[in-house]
Amino acid sequence: MEFGDHVFRASEDRQPVGDDGESHDSMQYAVCSMQGTEMAAHHASFSIIPEYGIRIPVYCVPVSLRPASRIPRRFNRPVSRRTQRLVARKHAVPLRNRLAVRWRRWIHVTRRGVVNWRRALIQWSAITLAALILLAGGIVAFSPIGQVEEIRVSRSDPRLDIEEVQQVLAPLFGHSLVTVTVREIRSLLEQRILDIRGVTVSKHYPSQLFVRVELAPLVARARVLAPGEENFPVQGSGAMLTFVTDRGTFAVVPPGFTRGAELPLIDLVDWGIRPEPGAPILSQDFLARMEQAVDILQTQFGQQVKRRVAFIRAQEFHLSVDKVSLWFDVRSPLETQLLRYRMFLRSVGLAEVKDYVDLRLADRVVYR
Repeated sequence: MEFGDHVFRASEDRQPVGDDGESHDSMQYAVCSMQGTEMAAHHASFSIIPEYGIRIPVYCVPVSLRPASRIPRRFNRPVSRRTQRLVARKHAVPLRNRLAVRWRRWIHVTRRGVVNWRRALIQWSAITLAALILLAGGIVAFSPIGQVEEIRVSRSDPRLDIEEVQQVLAPLFGHSLVTVTVREIRSLLEQRILDIRGVTVSKHYPSQLFVRVELAPLVARARVLAPGEENFPVQGSGAMLTFVTDRGTFAVVPPGFTRGAELPLIDLVDWGIRPEPGAPILSQDFLARMEQAVDILQTQFGQQVKRRVAFIRAQEFHLSVDKVSLWFDVRSPLETQLLRYRMFLRSVGLAEVKDYVDLRLADRVVYR
């Protein structure tokens, strides 16, 4: 397509450019040749109207194919001072705008300084904290300042021997106070004192350790009998110094202990030798079953239990009511044995019994 000295041809993707006599909206790419000089051309929308000739609203923006470069200094024209003052008056900036620009620059510089200062503060704080941690670790590991030098023991029960506790905790002297834990102290105490319920530890730096020991509560007084002595009458029960805890362990208290005088008495039979303090003698299930039987006899049958005898090897207990001994065991359910006793009272009654009622058998009740 020709227009004067300009020649326009189709784009490289072979799309027609105005040679069909129809109106077109846009053109992707064209090469503009002007007097033998090749230049890149950017084209906007155009239209071809046959009745009025060809009108091509194409604008060619000649772009040099060589990269731009600064003009050599020898071609620079000198600028006089008068010209500089004229340009300064023409493009002068008001004082208000200059102050605003300076204010913004000052704000920007200040913010950057605050950010740098905060970053430096965080870095130095982290370095200082790490140094303090290393220093504290060194003091704990290599200095005698943080070692255990004094252990104070307090008790909640007078049956606890404080001297024995201090002997048990003696290996902790010389250890770092920071590394001593409640678990370590409890494990040391449980090796010698079996009826421990709780241990509370507090540390008073730099070298004091406070330990408070709580023992398992007492649930009954205990009297150790040999086989055949269970029929003897109870004598001197108020002066008993042996007890059973809620965990079933055997406990011995000093003579001045009087808080357990109101506890019920349990006669322990079948022991060949006297049990050691803290040794388990009765299971918690055994104690719970005996206590449940006592409560049921009192609430449902209206009978007051006057004596309790526990046979360790046979795993049975005898409860004395109205001069009659009721025999229970832990093998069969307690409800079944009490049902047998209820049926026995309806059919026979305690008036016919002189010694005992055996409720352990599954198919019958034996009495004497």
